[in-house]
Amino acid sequence: MSGRDHQHIFATNVEWRAGSDAGIHYARFRMDETNPASPTMILSKFEPGVRVPAHTHDSNYFEYIIEGEQAVGKQSFAKGDVRLVKGGTGYGPIVVGPNGCTVLIVFEDGSRSMMETLPRKKVSV
Repeated sequence: MSGRDHQHIFATNVEWRAGSDAGIHYARFRMDETNPASPTMILSKFEPGVRVPAHTHDSNYFEYIIEGEQAVGKQSFAKGDVRLVKGGTGYGPIVVGPNGCTVLIVFEDGSRSMMETLPRKKVSV
């Protein structure tokens, strides 16, 4: 919060950024902008049908589905559902449902929140 005891950010002032792929937008908020390792919140909006490849993050994180739905691998999540993920855990792909999806993600360590795409596994036939 950079020298402030609290900060108000109204919906009209949220800085939305383009995500890693078309159809993804996000806003980032750090508890302490001067400390990259401080807890970091990501508000993400996914358009219907967006697919995010299997990946991992080095930080533990909490994800809350605000609206819409998504499938993570074979598991479906909808409004109000929570995911708790330990850093280094691989998962996915994420497939967004027909109504899109909005999520709030809280990373324990913002400096370790970057997405790392996992290599495809080779399957013998």
